[in-house]
Amino acid sequence: MTPPSDALLASYCAMIYQPTAIIAGFDHFDAGADDGVCWALKRLPGFDLVVLRGSITFQDWWRDLMAAVAAPTRIGNVDVGFYFGMEKMWADLQPMITQPVIVSGHSLGAARAAILAALMKVDGKSPVSRVVFGEPKPGLVDFALIIHDIPASSYRNGDETHHDIVTDVPSTFPPVQRVHPTPIVPVSEEPTGGLFAKWGVFAYHHITLYEPATAALGLTTTKEPAS
Repeated sequence: MTPPSDALLASYCAMIYQPTAIIAGFDHFDAGADDGVCWALKRLPGFDLVVLRGSITFQDWWRDLMAAVAAPTRIGNVDVGFYFGMEKMWADLQPMITQPVIVSGHSLGAARAAILAALMKVDGKSPVSRVVFGEPKPGLVDFALIIHDIPASSYRNGDETHHDIVTDVPSTFPPVQRVHPTPIVPVSEEPTGGLFAKWGVFAYHHITLYEPATAALGLTTTKEPAS
């Protein structure tokens, strides 16, 4: 079975931000009314794709702010704003899994994808890959070590003078060492039209830029599952 391209995964990460009529393209959609975690499931040929949405609600933004606080959990020290609701989300997802799982997300959803990957691994159900876009730092070194061996790509859009600044946060000050679980993969797609006027310094973070940026590389992180 041919794995999906990372550009296709970026398109699903963009789709989950869209109104309900477009979200119908997923096989399951959870708005997060009970746990604050918005996610969707898409059954692709040979893979179950789990997509976690980034921030659009007040609760999302509040949890982004809470990410400045790291705390110990069963998956190591993670930023609490990213961790809130993820145990419930994972419990809801488990009975729906029928194929090898790819986890993906953008922004807040990218951090949550890392946490989901860790929860899955410690419960003996590791995803086959983690592909994320504009990922903030989800936790400390002990957390990153749990998932460092899961095939992954974490993309950051930018050019010679600008880049997606969400990938720089939360800030790190010794002795607290926040890290990305895997090295950042640079891609480049210039913001056009009104993106700069609307988003300012966050223009390079916009999810719609990541699909063409990754398509230009033609990369596929997910490997064909073993038979």
